[in-house]
Amino acid sequence: MPRRSARPAATFAIFAATVLSACSGPAADTHVAVRDSAGITIVESAAPAWNEAQAWRLSEEPALSIGVEDGPPEYQLFRVVSAVRLEDGRIVIANHGTSELRFYDAGGRFLFTRGGDGEGPGEFRSFFKIWRLADSLLLWDFRLDRVSVYSTSGAFARSFRIHPTPDGALPLPEGLFSNGILLVRRSPRDQELGIGLTRDTSLYLRYTLDGEQADTVGRFAGSESYVGKQRDLTFSTSAPFGREASAVASGERLYYGSSDRYEIEVRTADGRLERLIRRPVPNPPVSGEEAEAFRAAQQARLQRASSLWRGLYEAMSLPATKPA
Repeated sequence: MPRRSARPAATFAIFAATVLSACSGPAADTHVAVRDSAGITIVESAAPAWNEAQAWRLSEEPALSIGVEDGPPEYQLFRVVSAVRLEDGRIVIANHGTSELRFYDAGGRFLFTRGGDGEGPGEFRSFFKIWRLADSLLLWDFRLDRVSVYSTSGAFARSFRIHPTPDGALPLPEGLFSNGILLVRRSPRDQELGIGLTRDTSLYLRYTLDGEQADTVGRFAGSESYVGKQRDLTFSTSAPFGREASAVASGERLYYGSSDRYEIEVRTADGRLERLIRRPVPNPPVSGEEAEAFRAAQQARLQRASSLWRGLYEAMSLPATKPA
């Protein structure tokens, strides 16, 4: 994992393989119930399918490790944000600290670097994510608001911007479907968050690799926060044990989960719900120790808070349960 420090060096370990402790899979499991509800498959898992002896385990040592604390600069990594493995085994690392794509062979030997800090073609200001699609690499640059496309051989091909919707909300690419359609998240400008404990929503859209909106996937719950308002100023902070949500694209499916409950929604790329995967257990309660720690932290915050934030901190309270 990358270590963030003032030094431009870090270690990035890639676990290329896992060790399977048993060659055969589990027998038919009696703890999983599958049923159909109005055309939606519901899978409820009350217990792990595999016992301790059958579980997959990581090997004690990484199969491959790239990165050094001291040594050649091409092996010093800083603020790595993403990495992908190519079909021939080569590894491409998005090294945010130098705004570079670094190519290594399957054994971890440095090959070459592409990109660099700047705003010109093939240059970057702020990496966010790297995706592989067939023989192409796509990189989203948050500060430049553009996607750069490289070939897997390291040649810069082109770049494009994600065109805004009429409400002007900030786009944030979250994933890439196998058919070359981007999953993009936006926080709609038209939502009214209110005052106090509130929750935003995220609008998920599909975009082509020309930056054009293809269609809307859906609008889903986002994150909880405490919102305050004083005159014309609106401000917010995260909620204690606040509920959050996340969505990823994989293959031709969208996977969405919210920490309200132990549940994953499996949807088609256009947003149609196909499957619910659940663990039928309640959310854990907030313990007395956690409540005491919250109250102590709340008092400390109030002592340091300006008049602007004091009312917001005083309004905060703990939910009865923690997120799933």
